[in-house]
Amino acid sequence: MKTQYKWAIAASSVLLIGFVSVQQTGALWRDSVESPGATITAGLLDISAGQDGVKQFNLDGFKLENKGPGDSIQMPLPVINSGNVQMSYTLSDVVLNGATPPPLTLRVTKVANEAACTTTSDGGTDVLYSGAMDGAAFAQPQLVAAGQMQVLCLRATLGSGAAAAQASDATFTFAASSVSQ
Repeated sequence: MKTQYKWAIAASSVLLIGFVSVQQTGALWRDSVESPGATITAGLLDISAGQDGVKQFNLDGFKLENKGPGDSIQMPLPVINSGNVQMSYTLSDVVLNGATPPPLTLRVTKVANEAACTTTSDGGTDVLYSGAMDGAAFAQPQLVAAGQMQVLCLRATLGSGAAAAQASDATFTFAASSVSQ
C-alpha cells in the first residue's frame, strides 16, 4: 500500500509543479517598440444616438402602419460624438427581422438639424445611402468632431410588392473609430 501512496504523492507533485509553472509564466512576457519622432495621443471615443447620449436609440415613430405601397415615413436621427477625439462612423448594416419582411427602401441624408427632417420635408440633398433597407450601409464614413453631432434624416418607403400580412422591424448597426488629426 505504501507504494500506491508514493505514486499518488509523486503524481500530485508533478501536477502541482506544472500548474505553478504555468501560473507563474502567464504574464512574464513584454514587448516594446520605439518610434522616433512620433507622438502618441490617447482619447475617448464614444458614439451615441438621440438625445442624452444614449447607446441604443429606439425609433418608435419610424413605423409604416396601415400604409400602402409607395407610402413612406421620415425621422431624424442625431449621431453624437460624446468623446474627446474626432470620430469616423458609418452605417455598417441594416437587418430586417421577420419571416417575410416587406420590400422596403431606405434613404439616409445628412441635414443641418432635426427641424430639417420633418414628415413633409424633402429630407435633404446630401444623400449618404439610397437603396434596399435590408443590408444598407454607407459607402463613405462620416466625420464628426469631438463633442459635436451630425443629424441624419432616415426615410423608409414601402415597396410596390408589399402584401397586407407582411411585418418586420429593423436593426441598424453603426460602427465608429477615432481619427487622428
